[in-house]
Amino acid sequence: MNITNINKTLFVLILILGFMLSLVVFSVPLYKLFCDLTGFQGFNKEVQIQEQNQNINSGQLDLKVIFSAQVNDGLDWMFEAPQKMHITEGVKYDVVFKAKNNTNVESTGTSIFNILPPKIGPYLFKIECFCFIDQTILPNQVVEFPVTFYLDPLILDDPEASRTKNVTLSYTFFEKKE
Repeated sequence: MNITNINKTLFVLILILGFMLSLVVFSVPLYKLFCDLTGFQGFNKEVQIQEQNQNINSGQLDLKVIFSAQVNDGLDWMFEAPQKMHITEGVKYDVVFKAKNNTNVESTGTSIFNILPPKIGPYLFKIECFCFIDQTILPNQVVEFPVTFYLDPLILDDPEASRTKNVTLSYTFFEKKE
């Protein structure tokens, strides 16, 4: 190989490495943008919604939401989910998850969420959420993580989704390694 081919190869490898690093760095913002544009998994959709203090009987549906909180191995946190609740379409709901760092050192975690059954995902929109954001908790500190969400009234137009009676909104914290 001559020096020109080595330089070209080195340039292409650096370009590929830069592209891969960019994907890693921008994966969360790109995912949020994708969710904003498509409404996938109900992340950050803005629409007109009614206040939570309305009577649940004002809607046509009565879904029981079960909240789940898990911590992946490697992160010594206690993570508590709110009590289950009944929701209906078009009403805004606020819940609070709690986490405690059980160690004597500061630690950082990042959470992901999951909605089951998946057919409810397009209709359950989170207005405020702690997911995909690094959360640092001091030693033995307890922190509250609010979630604000609503069920889109368009669910009434989906016969399969509107027959659903139970929904699980699950969050899992993973250790954030530097």
